[in-house]
Amino acid sequence: MKLMRITISILLPFFLLIFFASVLTTKPYLLLSKGLYESHDDVYFDHSYAIDRIVGYLNYRYDNLEFGVNEDDDNIIMRDVEISHMVDVKNLYTVLRVSALISLIIAVSLSWIMYKKDYNMFYKTYKNIYFGPIFLVMFLGVTFLIDFDRAFTVFHKMFFTNDDWLLYSTDVLILLLPQNFWMISGFIILGLFSISLGIIYYLNEQINRKKNS
Repeated sequence: MKLMRITISILLPFFLLIFFASVLTTKPYLLLSKGLYESHDDVYFDHSYAIDRIVGYLNYRYDNLEFGVNEDDDNIIMRDVEISHMVDVKNLYTVLRVSALISLIIAVSLSWIMYKKDYNMFYKTYKNIYFGPIFLVMFLGVTFLIDFDRAFTVFHKMFFTNDDWLLYSTDVLILLLPQNFWMISGFIILGLFSISLGIIYYLNEQINRKKNS
């Protein structure tokens, strides 16, 4: 049971973190930021069209990133290094989403087994599930606040084996998604993640109260 408890405490928060990160890289969210950043003043192409192509590529709606300033333009506005980086991003994005889905299935299955076999352990598992994640949130939050540039660099060096992510300020990806976008998105993800853990804690207490009433 102890191993099950540890497994649930790791896999469920992992799923939640990846889920919120995925939601914040969808087309609706990206379009909400349209015009909010200084770099958007320099966008020379159809902003919404470019977002649709990039998000569509990440979600397998498009096979490539060979698009122009609008849907009628046959020229390619992204440099080869940008496209190469997005290939790496898509591969990482896919691995994380598949891993998150598998994590959810395992966590839910183990939770059901634990609920049936040892409710008290189930209750304690979800009562304390926020301990590890809250330290992660605090660590990442403080790291972002102290030196976001360094944290951003460390992240890319951890997950990418090349320097394709080092782009020019005039590149399509940087114009659309400047550093401030990622900083704000990072804090939103951590905020939603923390709220979801609070909801889980609350629901667990409600279930326990009803079960013991």
